Amino acid sequence: MLLRRVMEQVRAQNWFAVGVDLVIVVLGVFLGIQMGNWNESRLEKAQSVTFTRLLEHDLHADAARYRDVAAYYTSVRDNAVRALGALEGEAPLSDEALIIAAYRASQVALVPINRSTFDELVSTGRINLITNPGLRAMAIEHFGFNYIASAAADGRQSSYRNLLRETLPPEAHRAAREHCGDVDSAEIVALDYPCSLGLSAATIHHSANALRAERAIPASLRHRSNELDIQIRDLITRAAQLDRASSAEER
Repeated sequence: MLLRRVMEQVRAQNWFAVGVDLVIVVLGVFLGIQMGNWNESRLEKAQSVTFTRLLEHDLHADAARYRDVAAYYTSVRDNAVRALGALEGEAPLSDEALIIAAYRASQVALVPINRSTFDELVSTGRINLITNPGLRAMAIEHFGFNYIASAAADGRQSSYRNLLRETLPPEAHRAAREHCGDVDSAEIVALDYPCSLGLSAATIHHSANALRAERAIPASLRHRSNELDIQIRDLITRAAQLDRASSAEER
């Protein structure tokens, strides 16, 4: 319709009307482009707010998870200290208590972190939607190095864990795992709850003596305890960093 009218005005040499129609066309195109840009900008801003809040939530949750894992490893370290004290004669334990402490000193926390928001941002190339540079940098650093996974890998590969499994009789190891190990729960449960192996006195005594007879266990327990001290400190420090980064937007 507009094109037909312009052609009619040209044939009639009504240049003023032609100019008005062209201005209308240009203005319409310009306003259409601006409206599209505005809608795109508004959508991007909304996505930025949404993803920022999701990422903040994930980092807060991981900070809490890090503290829970630090508490778990504190109980593992305490058991290592108790077992070492008993083996070196500084703080005697009963045969059963020694087996339990020695087993718990070998435990690791296998806990995942929530990477879904971060991975979506990276895989879709939208990490720059996180406009807070501190939050973005912490997320990249955090998901690039998982302290929980690192601590678990160190624990599973520790000389003490391997030595314990070589030394403790299978029946005692199985009983410790079933009755005194990790609790099947959605939450991380520290290893400080009371338990009993449910084995005969003779089996318990034999198993405890096997631990006492292995000369390499005290040194490996000291190494495990010192390693745990570092891991606990790192987990608590990282938890504080995650909280600070994920709270910066609110301030």
